[in-house]
Amino acid sequence: MKNASQWSNVVAAISAILFSTTAHALSPGPIGSSFVNNGGSFDANFGNDSVSVTPFEDHYTFSAVPPMFGGGGLSVVSGFTLAGFNVRFDSLELWDVTSASIVATGNIVAGEFLGFANFPSLISGNDYDIVVNGGLNSGFAGGSYSGNISIAPIPEPETYAMLLAGLLVVGFAARWRQAPDQQACAV
Repeated sequence: MKNASQWSNVVAAISAILFSTTAHALSPGPIGSSFVNNGGSFDANFGNDSVSVTPFEDHYTFSAVPPMFGGGGLSVVSGFTLAGFNVRFDSLELWDVTSASIVATGNIVAGEFLGFANFPSLISGNDYDIVVNGGLNSGFAGGSYSGNISIAPIPEPETYAMLLAGLLVVGFAARWRQAPDQQACAV
């Protein structure tokens, strides 16, 4: 089992390197199948490499499935050239589509070319929508941006049950080992 885990980490690292060094078309839409389990978090990339209208509103949808419903964060950053950043962000939001409520509102910082948001736990089984609003900066006919969402896993109840059972076994073993020592002291 440990070998399989190590291999999955190696495969995840190689795919992350390949993804970051090769050109992939990025466009709005579902990102649910893009999530990668990195052990400590579930991560997915999103973005748009063909922003051509101002203003724009892009949507990226996914569902929270166990154990992918802990808290997390998301971020976006504008593409850039020697002339500067080509996209500006007006807002970054995470919506719970199932309950029609906003989960997180992003902060747009550093001259409007960078945005980030943190969010509390997601609800298992609910559908979510990342909404990115913005436009092209002056002097640019086109642009791009990329983003990332990272969600912490929450262990399932079976995991807690196994932890409790393990602690009980360790406790009984410690108690059993102390019993002969106490008898020797009494003599």
